Amino acid sequence: MKRITDMEPRISRRRLLGGVATLAVAGGMGWYAAGRGVLDDRRGAPLAPWTAFRGERGGGPIELVRAAVLAASPHNTQPWLFELHEDRIDVFSDPSRSLDDMDPFGREMHIGLGCAIENLALAAGSMGWTTRVELGAGRLPLFYTRAAPPTRVATVRLEPGGAESPLARAIAERHTNRGPYGAQRVPAAALEELSSLNEDRASLEIIWLERPDQRELFAAHTLRATEIIARDASMIEDSDAWFRLTPEAVRTHRDGLTFDVMGLGPLLTTAVKLLPRPSPERMHDDWLRVTRDVHLAGDPITGVIAARDRYDLGATLRAGRLWQRMQLWATARGIAMQPLSQVPEVIDRERQLGRAPAMERSFADALRLGDWQPTMAFRLGHAVRAGVPGLRRAAEDVIRAS
Repeated sequence: MKRITDMEPRISRRRLLGGVATLAVAGGMGWYAAGRGVLDDRRGAPLAPWTAFRGERGGGPIELVRAAVLAASPHNTQPWLFELHEDRIDVFSDPSRSLDDMDPFGREMHIGLGCAIENLALAAGSMGWTTRVELGAGRLPLFYTRAAPPTRVATVRLEPGGAESPLARAIAERHTNRGPYGAQRVPAAALEELSSLNEDRASLEIIWLERPDQRELFAAHTLRATEIIARDASMIEDSDAWFRLTPEAVRTHRDGLTFDVMGLGPLLTTAVKLLPRPSPERMHDDWLRVTRDVHLAGDPITGVIAARDRYDLGATLRAGRLWQRMQLWATARGIAMQPLSQVPEVIDRERQLGRAPAMERSFADALRLGDWQPTMAFRLGHAVRAGVPGLRRAAEDVIRAS
């Protein structure tokens, strides 16, 4: 595979420089950038939740929600609601924040909910609470719909006591890093420690793709899945709905993906913001190139979180808790992580459309997964640039009246 460690050369220079020059001639780049919010849309209320969480002992339940909202979620959809009680917090899914055909069974949504539950539980210990987490049981719905009512997926019971977890200190520092990773490899001992974070080995497994042939097969399947998604008009539309590419969208929604979190670097990020918004098809074509030339370049360390049953509700929530735990552990040690879940997304799409499970069979056979079913795929390494925080809704915005 061609080694390219930075994505800037892959962006169309003619398109980039031509667009920037036109804007400069039209009336002064500095004035234009300020008018578009290019220079200031990484500040203000949409990012305030990252500093709102204090994690101090004696804090009330709303402080636990401040930790929960900083969790990872697919496309930063933040698909959670919380009911606060004196002795517990009930966690609800919010179907209105579904990715639709990108996530037809709500599998990724519930992984995100598991991430929020993990943040909440870790923060509770540090704040002097002992928690007992009760996860929902059953299976994910056959077809997920935005019209469905919120559903309680977990209850976190709170009692006095508890000990601080070192992972809780990384909650406000964890950011998904989509930029290039350097050549320095994460040592095998770190992978072993990450594996030890799995507390449910009966239903979940972390599979490290350590041999070069395994990583090549993973890369080939991930690129193939990315191509399939990029050609699927419905998946593109549902994905594009969560891009927040203007200051107005950032301020209004406080969720989704912005240019700032794409890993482009500060100069290119500013320049791209000055150009007209690309079409969804163009953005997904660029996504394919970046996946190939950045995310899978340089022989990265890759892994899979696999389940015995990908569509078991409890296992999916536990997979989310595990993924969040892994990211916090890595953050505390200066290691970057990013989901690369195109293969599980295509597996879901094939099932939704009633097609033969071609991607699942090929991926499982190539990587010899046996009975394990992939539900998360990811890369990790030492990032060239630090990750930046994504947009967040405030805790007060996601509290449900009991």
